[in-house]
Amino acid sequence: MTGEAQTNRRKTSAFVVLALGILVMPWLGPGPLLAALVLAAALLGMPLFALVGSVTIACFLLFTQDKEGLEDLVNLVERINELSDTENLLAVPLFMLSGSIMARGEISSRLIDFSKAMIGWMPGGLAVSAVVACMLFAAISGSSPATVVAIGAFMGPNLIKNGYKEEFAHGLLTSSGSLGILIPPSIPMILYPLINQRAGIETSRLFAAGFGPGLVIGGILAGYCVYRGIVGNSKRQPFSGKVLRESFVDGFWSLLFPLLILGGIYTGFFTVVEASGISVVYAIVVEVYIHRALELKQVPKIVQETGVILGSLLVIMVAALAFSEFLHIEHVPDAAVEWIQSLNLSPLAFLLILNLLLLVVGTLMDILSAMFLFVPLLAPIAESMGVDPMHFGIIFIVNLEIGYLTPPVGLNLFVSSTLFNKPLGHMIRAVAPFIGLMFIGLMLITYFPALSVGLGNIITGDDATETVTPPTGPTEPLPDPPDEDMPSLEDMMDEAGIDDGAEGDVQSMEEMMMELEQMDDEGDGDPGAEAPPPEEPDRVMTMEEMMEAAGME
Repeated sequence: MTGEAQTNRRKTSAFVVLALGILVMPWLGPGPLLAALVLAAALLGMPLFALVGSVTIACFLLFTQDKEGLEDLVNLVERINELSDTENLLAVPLFMLSGSIMARGEISSRLIDFSKAMIGWMPGGLAVSAVVACMLFAAISGSSPATVVAIGAFMGPNLIKNGYKEEFAHGLLTSSGSLGILIPPSIPMILYPLINQRAGIETSRLFAAGFGPGLVIGGILAGYCVYRGIVGNSKRQPFSGKVLRESFVDGFWSLLFPLLILGGIYTGFFTVVEASGISVVYAIVVEVYIHRALELKQVPKIVQETGVILGSLLVIMVAALAFSEFLHIEHVPDAAVEWIQSLNLSPLAFLLILNLLLLVVGTLMDILSAMFLFVPLLAPIAESMGVDPMHFGIIFIVNLEIGYLTPPVGLNLFVSSTLFNKPLGHMIRAVAPFIGLMFIGLMLITYFPALSVGLGNIITGDDATETVTPPTGPTEPLPDPPDEDMPSLEDMMDEAGIDDGAEGDVQSMEEMMMELEQMDDEGDGDPGAEAPPPEEPDRVMTMEEMMEAAGME
């Protein structure tokens, strides 16, 4: 039997065993039934939105305590309606469209020329310029795959031609391209405040908090490029002021874009949604009428392609929102918070566990799906441990940024494999050292909140005291109340020396009115006149009697 036949036989045997397990598991209880549904969907190649939707409906039917199942989805419809009314959601398709337009034009090539002219003279300068170009284009497109394609198509062959090893060049561009989701404006940064609405985070503040982490990871990658340039004695481009000036003029409109968008947001000149609309108009004007890299008739096709991507995103959003509603109904986040608190973890230990969990999630899911599914579950836990919601959002995004580089679903791996025409195994080996470098950056960002939240507060001018400060020790439960009973009002009066045993010490309303009437009569009569005896307090006076007593006719 040939090796190929043995392989096919093993695959068939594994499929039969898995199919039998799927048929048997539903008879073992609700949990195994749900697991069987997930396995069956995976075998059938069901799209992610269909898988999440099916699992959510199954959870409502199998695990809701009141057994009403789909009747609980009524509240879900209201939540989806509220989400559709959220203004910032409009920024997602508009930023996606502007990024797609610029990826088709010449903005990326002009950014590369400017970066090379500015820092190409350094050791490893060409590689450093690739990192800087990725950072600049990320600030324009907000998309990691688009950054890999736009910068990698130009810089990949150029790096190899100038003496850099193939694996290093491919790994560097694949890793640097992932900065697209961290450097604002970023699609995940727009969606995170919508998913974690209880935190009340402004998108502009989260944008500001992303600058520091983006510079940290970009700086680490650039530093490694300088080291490789020194060790490998790579070629350098001589510095020329004339070339730098010409490249600046050519790339002026490209460099102006992030300054216009982000500057307008932070100066309050326009909102995030307005900025996204301006970005589309700016991209069309620059690429069609200034750079002349596109024709106006090509824009509708780009809009159509972006609409298909956006449609799948919105369907995943709705399906994940339904799953989040199930978690809320069943109080799963509350139970998870109680369990984490019972472990008495320090914030340092919790953040380490959180990072490890998110790294695993990043190997299995894309960032948007992971955000919709895990932010509602993990955000309350992080908040209970004293982690600032903005800091948690940055940690989440950085972890899933690394997930772009890890198999089996690392999106940038597949994009680069197609772009550079290399097998997936080659790309995995190429990005391995860069994953280690990015993990170092992740630890710095995790344990030094000033790099993200602190710098973000400085940029936006917010008071840093509003930031939630992580506790220095493990979260402790509130102390139990004392065993002895609280003193009653009588006990406190006894301690104060007030005797309430004598009857009549506390006057009724009727007695107080009679006393006031008596004092008024004494003030109006002769000094020596004898005060009339008080009426018997056997009844409450009528209105006429009170008026007569007051001297009113």
